[in-house]
Amino acid sequence: MTPSSLLFFTTTTMGTLMALSSNNWLFLWMGMELNLLSFIPLIASTQSFQETEASVKYFIIQAIGSGLMLMAGVMSMLNSLGPSTKYITSFMFLLSMVMKLGMAPCHQWLPHIMSSMTWSMCLILSTWQKISPLMMLNTAVPFNIPTYLMLVATTSAIIGGIGGMNQSQFRPLLAYSSIGHMGWMLMAMQFSSAIFSLYFMTYLVITSSLMFMMFKMSAINSNFNTTLVHMSHFSFAMMMFMMFSLGGLPPFLGFIPKWMIINVMATKEMFLMLMLLITGSLLNLFYYFSMMFNFIMMKTPCRSVSISTTNLMLTFLSTLTPMMLYL
Repeated sequence: MTPSSLLFFTTTTMGTLMALSSNNWLFLWMGMELNLLSFIPLIASTQSFQETEASVKYFIIQAIGSGLMLMAGVMSMLNSLGPSTKYITSFMFLLSMVMKLGMAPCHQWLPHIMSSMTWSMCLILSTWQKISPLMMLNTAVPFNIPTYLMLVATTSAIIGGIGGMNQSQFRPLLAYSSIGHMGWMLMAMQFSSAIFSLYFMTYLVITSSLMFMMFKMSAINSNFNTTLVHMSHFSFAMMMFMMFSLGGLPPFLGFIPKWMIINVMATKEMFLMLMLLITGSLLNLFYYFSMMFNFIMMKTPCRSVSISTTNLMLTFLSTLTPMMLYL
């Protein structure tokens, strides 16, 4: 970390707060640009080649998204154009937010950038950097193009599930998981801001806990199977709980907001979209279960688990699961 990191952390926070509190397109754009230009030096703070490359890629993608957003804001102020301008403006605004969030079909940059960053920067990118675009979408979601909204949401859920199938690194896997969750959040925005807020807060808590745990284990460049082999039983139980919750397995915490969205979509008879979203979540759960199964098979020949340790793990999980369900 450089001595200026505290300054850049402060301006990154100020940029997000400025974007959230503004009621003008220009101030909104300025807040997001301040956040962007403050986060790029944080990515390249270690001065390694991989992180410098990631910072350049991140700047190019976010600059294109900011340009589209500013152009959409300028076009929305023009009254001399025809009614078709409203649809073009809404589409440009949605495309700019899709690029900034890394949602499908503009998702290719997110796994590559996260695989080149440290866990602390991955934590900021997956949580804090998504607040401004998501809140903008929640406030000014273009309801006049519902087809594009549902297409982006379902495509993100499916790609988030398929993309993590052949990953052997934690960070790209969590990037694809984030893409899938963004699809669920975009779908939740069309029904209720309360459900979206609950989903986003649940995502923040689970993702922050998981990445903070990996940061403490100093698992920056390691293969996730190698990392799990050296875990203690308690650490593995905690990680298993968090990853199943992130995948939305009932009755863990991550299932509660998904269950609310499923209930609303079933009430509105949106069964095709619902099946696509659930398919994406099932694919996420598949590679989470596959990872845990690989860990168990790798650890079984070289360990001897006592009865008391096994009972302690089972007691902990069985106690914590109803607590999180109650929350």
